[in-house]
Amino acid sequence: MTEKNSNAPKKSGMAARAGALRLIHAVLSDNALLDDAYRDEISNGPLRKLTGSDRAFSKRIAITVLQHLGEIDTLLARFMDRGMPKKSGPLRNILRIGVAELIYLETPPHAVVDCAVSHYRTWRKYAGFKGLTNAILRRVANEGKEELTSIDPARANLPDWLYRAWCNSYGLDVTNAMMAEFLKPQIPLDLTLNPTADKAHWAAELGAVETPTGSLRLIEHERVDRLPGFEEGVWWVQDAAATVPVTLLGDVKDKEVLDLCAAPGGKSLQMAANGAHVTAVDISAKRLERVSENLERTGLTAELVTGDVFKHDFGRQWPLVLLDAPCSATGTVRRHPELIHQRFAEDIAHFSKLQTRMLDRVAGLVEPGGMMVFCTCSLQPEEGPDLIADFLMSNPEFGIEPVKPGEFEGLDPFIQLDGSIRTRPDIWAESGGLDGFFAIRLKRMG
Repeated sequence: MTEKNSNAPKKSGMAARAGALRLIHAVLSDNALLDDAYRDEISNGPLRKLTGSDRAFSKRIAITVLQHLGEIDTLLARFMDRGMPKKSGPLRNILRIGVAELIYLETPPHAVVDCAVSHYRTWRKYAGFKGLTNAILRRVANEGKEELTSIDPARANLPDWLYRAWCNSYGLDVTNAMMAEFLKPQIPLDLTLNPTADKAHWAAELGAVETPTGSLRLIEHERVDRLPGFEEGVWWVQDAAATVPVTLLGDVKDKEVLDLCAAPGGKSLQMAANGAHVTAVDISAKRLERVSENLERTGLTAELVTGDVFKHDFGRQWPLVLLDAPCSATGTVRRHPELIHQRFAEDIAHFSKLQTRMLDRVAGLVEPGGMMVFCTCSLQPEEGPDLIADFLMSNPEFGIEPVKPGEFEGLDPFIQLDGSIRTRPDIWAESGGLDGFFAIRLKRMG
């Protein structure tokens, strides 16, 4: 029996890397979200026939490239004396994958180089770059880690406009600390437990720890739909920071709540589980399907309405309104590293204007004496605190209902001077961080 060449790349390994190459192209060239691109690849791409571990490896490569893209490109620029050749097709992304594997995933160099060169069996038009690929990656393998020590991760990985914005808003130390969270290879999974479930039992069953705000956190986990309690609908996935806006509404039992821009639905489920009568509105019927599926799985109920906040005829007012407004989502970069490369300074201005219009529109949906919680998963002040003064000027019947120290379990570290809430990725760093959210309570005078 002939012995196989141990240095030859395995077919599954090549398919995983081919999938990673396609994922990176979809994100950086087609502006796709990574999770959406991954689902497409599982359905129609090289990943569809692979095992779960190979699929996970493919996605891990893509995530690592997106997390460290600035550092990777800086290294490549230093090691390519003549720069990236023009009309080199997949070369740049093949090299990016190679660097990610060598430096951050610590894949054996011979496997990285062999697989990188093997890409050109598919991309024969660019086979002339085999030699360059080989030479650059071997140089990275020998010199890359030492060279990396001279690169500032935050400065390299963040676009200039975002780096300056965060340094101005939070300072250099916090910006660096947030970047450290974005670069962690493992992001914990947070679950919101149905209040009727035994938290101690399910924490033990899942191997989870409880966060200061009451979520169950899994530092490591398998596929979500294979975790204990999924089929029974005991819990749903929701970052700990995303539970805070509903918490600010207080006791919602037997109260009517209007949840605007509701999909993907974690907050709707949270309110329904706490006994609220929820009307969940979203412009996307497709996204509401996911809300419906989760409601069915968890045995909870809410009225789902497909509608545009600006055009829908609501026909009434509500005592409680939650507006989770569309935003740049820069606070979710630890889970969605592609957003760093898909957002621009002008996007912030666009979202800020949209949020201003939404606030003014939604103000009329709050009944006298009622409360609105406004929130965004953005770290940009323009998409949060900077909007509130103008809103109060335009809507003098509203005032801030400040969150008081000790009012809610675990929220004191997030309370700002005006009584609003700001979570950041670097908070709880020792246990995996959390998303960046802004939330504020606005009360309509009776």
